[in-house]
Amino acid sequence: MKKKVFAGLLAVVMMALLAVPAMALTSYELFSGWEQDGYPGDVTGVFYNTETKNLAILLTDNTEARQKQLRDTLTDGDTLTFFAGEYSHAELAERAAAITGDMAENGLAGTVTIGWGKDGGFGESGMDFRVVVKTDAGNVAALTERYAEYREMVTVEEASAEAPVAPGQPEKTGMSDWGIIGIAAAAAVVLIIVITAAGNKKRAKKERQEPGA
Repeated sequence: MKKKVFAGLLAVVMMALLAVPAMALTSYELFSGWEQDGYPGDVTGVFYNTETKNLAILLTDNTEARQKQLRDTLTDGDTLTFFAGEYSHAELAERAAAITGDMAENGLAGTVTIGWGKDGGFGESGMDFRVVVKTDAGNVAALTERYAEYREMVTVEEASAEAPVAPGQPEKTGMSDWGIIGIAAAAAVVLIIVITAAGNKKRAKKERQEPGA
């Protein structure tokens, strides 16, 4: 009888331990996984929300149920903010790849990204992503007409003077520049905390070892 009870308790413990990894993800780890393995079909993208100082997710299925589903899988799910996305990341990536290939094949000058334009995000929230083609001022009208069939999914704008573009030069798609800056800043803070903690621990150990301490 005792053996059966022990076996039952062991099974419960094992199930609980197996469930821990699924609940141990942070929002940054979730984003990294999506970048590596592919985004879910209803996710437009992820960016760093400068107001909340945390990540935000664009969902084509931006319902409370879907938001809760994502929050419940994360250790910091309560820090997330959500906005509506018009297109899935897969759709945007497919279109960006097609345009990049077309520009390279035809020697057209420009860069292609997925994210925000020079004036910010898109859609009603002003946070949505689009395929953004940046080119020289003289080519904006021609490329706008060339990719007009993609309608609101693609926007063409003038590249900044500080960043001249090369024919068919692709850029990595994914988070906006603000998102990358935010993650880098967060990583720097964590690194400082780790270094400081290690230094304090080392000093405390040295003080304990010193005579008369």
